[in-house]
Amino acid sequence: MNGGEGFDRARNSLLRRAEPRAEPRRRAGRRRALREGARVTIEKGSDGYYHPASEAELVELIQLANGTTDGTERTLRVRGSGHSVTGAIGVGGGDGGRCAPTPPGDGVIGVMLDRYREILSFEPDPDVPGHMRVTVQGGIHLGADPYDPTGTATWESSLDWFLQEKGYALGDLGGITHQTVSGFLLTGSSGGSLMHSIDDQIVGMRVLDGEGNAHDLGPDDDAFWAVGVSMGLLGVVSTVTFRVMPTFDLFGDQVTVETDDPDAPVAMFAPDDDPKSLASFLAETPYTRLMWWPQHDFGRVQIWRAGRLEPMPSFPRQSYEELGRAPQLASLAGSLIYTLVGNLADVSAVPDVLDRGWYAYLERFLEGEPDPNVCPCLDGEAGERASGRSAANEQLGRTKEALLHHVAERMIAHLRAKGVADAAPPSELEDFAKAVEEKLGATAHPAAALEGAGHPIWDRFVKAFVRFLEVVMEKGFDTKLAQLLADGLALALPYAIGAVLGVFVGLDAKGQKFWDSWRCALPMDNQMDDTLWPTEFTELWVPVEKTADVMNALKTYYAGDGTAKGAYERTGAFSCEVYGAKTSRFWMSPSYGADVVRIDVFWFAGNAGTPEDFYAGFWDLLKPFGFRPHWGKWLPDASDEWAAYYREQLPKLEAFLALRAKMDPKGIFATDYWRQHLRF
Repeated sequence: MNGGEGFDRARNSLLRRAEPRAEPRRRAGRRRALREGARVTIEKGSDGYYHPASEAELVELIQLANGTTDGTERTLRVRGSGHSVTGAIGVGGGDGGRCAPTPPGDGVIGVMLDRYREILSFEPDPDVPGHMRVTVQGGIHLGADPYDPTGTATWESSLDWFLQEKGYALGDLGGITHQTVSGFLLTGSSGGSLMHSIDDQIVGMRVLDGEGNAHDLGPDDDAFWAVGVSMGLLGVVSTVTFRVMPTFDLFGDQVTVETDDPDAPVAMFAPDDDPKSLASFLAETPYTRLMWWPQHDFGRVQIWRAGRLEPMPSFPRQSYEELGRAPQLASLAGSLIYTLVGNLADVSAVPDVLDRGWYAYLERFLEGEPDPNVCPCLDGEAGERASGRSAANEQLGRTKEALLHHVAERMIAHLRAKGVADAAPPSELEDFAKAVEEKLGATAHPAAALEGAGHPIWDRFVKAFVRFLEVVMEKGFDTKLAQLLADGLALALPYAIGAVLGVFVGLDAKGQKFWDSWRCALPMDNQMDDTLWPTEFTELWVPVEKTADVMNALKTYYAGDGTAKGAYERTGAFSCEVYGAKTSRFWMSPSYGADVVRIDVFWFAGNAGTPEDFYAGFWDLLKPFGFRPHWGKWLPDASDEWAAYYREQLPKLEAFLALRAKMDPKGIFATDYWRQHLRF
């Protein structure tokens, strides 16, 4: 089925108004029944969730939750794409992850809106000539979700696809578009721009309160500004109305440079009034994000930036390539590396972590399946985004050997580019290499034949590292022996982390240029497969006028005690994302009343340990700068102190909670998680 045929079928369905209808495909196991009086009742699906298909069914679930139906009160929570932390979603029942949700806990009505995602109207905007208004149900996804548990969140059924086909656009998007519209908005999510914001395009919302009453809200209503970022605590968002603009393309580039490179487009740590400062760059660049790798003796930043162009659908696209021309190979390699280095204290855990999706993805890759994360072209668009990447995959080979060869080749390329390969490395690297050589023997894969990196010990370390990867990627390895080697790698890693990260963060001052539709270019991280790159986040938003102070505080924090080991304890092996967000009028938005710089600290979810322990230092560090948190990501441990802090930083919090009590008098939308964090 080509994209146009798929869209025609999806469009015919999307443009019907919501009303009781026959079961859609892929929802086998769900039943519907009629009670006396012809009142529609909806029963749980086989997954433990309710899947309403109309507002009337949503109201019925609310009345079931508030005790109107049977006298028993319950909690009701809506699950979107599952990108928020488990507690924020609040359905309970354990954490099966975004790709495999577990059934809701006892006393919780868990709702998925996969049958409530229609486009209800699309008509000229009465206030802004040339713009349109589109009203959508809350369950529609912005883009495709390759791991949607219902299997229904396709590109053809998404809002972005519909708008682009019609010749219109949303003015900004986040780094991914797997989310539902309501989930994206209610957590306060945003794209990377101080000039544009999706918040500015929201002109109406219809929300169902805790008694099942519908409220049609617009910018003239105080409740509109409360509901817009409300974490599901004020009600269920039934519909959202956007003012959408004529479509546009993006032209941009990305360079990867050292953070202290004087020729870099941004002076990361310069005073805010410096023309090249980060604050100036954020203010002057229409769309941007920076991926900062702060590791000791590595210190790199990937700078992605873009601006708008008039649409050129017949002009061949050049897509942004976040992971190069062979993203599947690079993702498999990166995921394997992160899983290993994140579990060195107990390497026996590696196969279980890989079993969460890595092995299955590897099998599909070896069988030649295409990349599920490619943004497809509409009919009439020139170019095929998948073709170049597929060719690169085939050229490099779809084998385990090709994966390992890729790792070795990239490590050696990093060492040559860095100019350190001729110097003798610390003894810990030689100790690890010697142990691998003695215990495992020489590698048989093609990496052994690669031209050396320089110093013989670096050569030996690269081959030993790849040989160890070769062992741990196979189930059934000798865990006692592997742990001995893992202990040696743990000692060497702080000194070798640059070579390891060089596998997927190579220097590229010349950079890559890209031009594409807004739908495919703005969500640059859609290419990061969720099963291979499971990532936790804490995202802290600080007034943009404090940018330089925040960046220098982070730089000092990451340096630790100045040693490689001390720095690695602070940085870990992952990155920190830095970007901006435009001021918002929504009461609970982290950018309420102020443009902000956003510090988004990553944690690989396959690591041993807990994100809270890693994030605690960042929360304490940025607290004096008055950060506000992204509500869908990791928050500091709930306490009276942090609740008081939120009240200091969010001037509308008390008004929000007062309205919450009014709209949800029985507390059916509240959970212990939110009660504890916000103290209500």
